[in-house]
Amino acid sequence: MKEKSITIDAKYKYDLANLKMQLKHSNKCLIVSEYEADNDYSIMFACEDVHLSMLNNIIAQNLVNFYVFRYKKLYLQQNLNLSDIEKIFAPAYICALAQFDIFTDKEIALDADYTHDKIAVIPFLHFRLQSLIQRWKTIINLTNENISAFNKSSAIIDLLRYLVKNLQSNKKELNLQFTENGIKIYDNKTLSFETKTQSKVDIANTIAVLVKLSPQRLIVRSAHPNSHLETIRQIFDEKIVQ
Repeated sequence: MKEKSITIDAKYKYDLANLKMQLKHSNKCLIVSEYEADNDYSIMFACEDVHLSMLNNIIAQNLVNFYVFRYKKLYLQQNLNLSDIEKIFAPAYICALAQFDIFTDKEIALDADYTHDKIAVIPFLHFRLQSLIQRWKTIINLTNENISAFNKSSAIIDLLRYLVKNLQSNKKELNLQFTENGIKIYDNKTLSFETKTQSKVDIANTIAVLVKLSPQRLIVRSAHPNSHLETIRQIFDEKIVQ
């Protein structure tokens, strides 16, 4: 019987929920213990040696997804200086950068050795995946050194349009509706996002959600003329269905 432990900052412990579920459903591994102490959350698994490669593969896939789809965005948020651009565009810009070229991020992350008996998730990233961290730092440095050139609305919209155009599509089609007072985003008939007002914060979050969901096509409807509608049309440009 081989034991393996994963430790992560307690604030990220729910990001291991999928990992735990996969291991339980495999019927090949046992969760020996899980505990929280000193702001860390730890979980220990055990399995027969014959199933160890499967355990390591499940852990690798889940940690790579955490690094690329969750932690990358947080790392960018902590280190980007976007004070020179309008706040309404900052969340969308961070989302766009977080999703930009994620295939390469995943390839780099998957090259790491996840066979260690003990893995501390965040230190593992910074010490074992330095090339990935350096890649993110390059993006951050380029942004921080050049973002002042995009301090006009038209300039940052052009930049966002370029990034959005080159993102991999996550959804086939989304329907964006500006209602009487709020905003709704539908994926087919499923409500994916909703606001009760159309404040600048709501507009900023709406644009960010659209960037994150990255649809192939975007249907836009508005009950009344809206100044922000044209901004969204400009950013998503060719994706807009007339």
